[in-house]
Amino acid sequence: MLVTLLSLPIVGGSTRAADRLASRGFERASPAPFASGPRDLIVVCHRTPDKVAQGRFRLDNLPDGRVDLLARCASAAIFTSHGVRRETRLWLALQDQSVCLCLDGSTARGMHPDERTLAAAMKRTLAVEHGATSRADTANGWSYHAGGLEQRLRELRQQRPVSRGPRPILQLHEDGEATLQALLAAGGGGQPAASPGAVFVLGDQLGFTSGEEALLASAGARRATVSPRGLLTSHCIVLAHHALDEAEARVGLAASPVE
Repeated sequence: MLVTLLSLPIVGGSTRAADRLASRGFERASPAPFASGPRDLIVVCHRTPDKVAQGRFRLDNLPDGRVDLLARCASAAIFTSHGVRRETRLWLALQDQSVCLCLDGSTARGMHPDERTLAAAMKRTLAVEHGATSRADTANGWSYHAGGLEQRLRELRQQRPVSRGPRPILQLHEDGEATLQALLAAGGGGQPAASPGAVFVLGDQLGFTSGEEALLASAGARRATVSPRGLLTSHCIVLAHHALDEAEARVGLAASPVE
């Protein structure tokens, strides 16, 4: 699965223009409906060069180091039409660098869905971790975390109350055991099987290494597919959101009193 998504560029934009856009707020943005629980999406990224991990990439050449792909995943994960998914967190696991970038929809401010604005925010967050001067708008929902996929899985699985058990892990994979819709519909008691609270793991254009596959298997991850064809990772993010939205809407309708 290749991480990419069509988005609207800033026509005639510049680095400063992107920074200015990234510092504005979501005055009119509204949360997405059916936000009944957290959604954590982990994109496993490989071959990330040092200049990207240190925030030294150029905003006028985002394909260099495939920063454009990271930005497209962020756009697909967080944005709706005229709104932001406040319940969603995207984790970009830079495996070769053993670090993660997180975009938290609940604290995101000043983001726009175009690649350049998102890349500018990522650049500032990474650069500050490597000695750059922090600014008031450095965070804007972005944060830097040490450790890769293994640490993220360990931490995220324990964020659900102990009484409800660890959070389920769903690996979106071309060779899934079932469609994501089927897995979500398989829950009992009127609840989707893996929602709310599921942790979704997606690969980049290189997929998963054998070590990552073994790690996910040991964590009890279930494989789900969103299409009979190989899709781009950012497209899979959108389809995963769609499946969850529909599942949560069905639960909401089932729980509504009949008049």
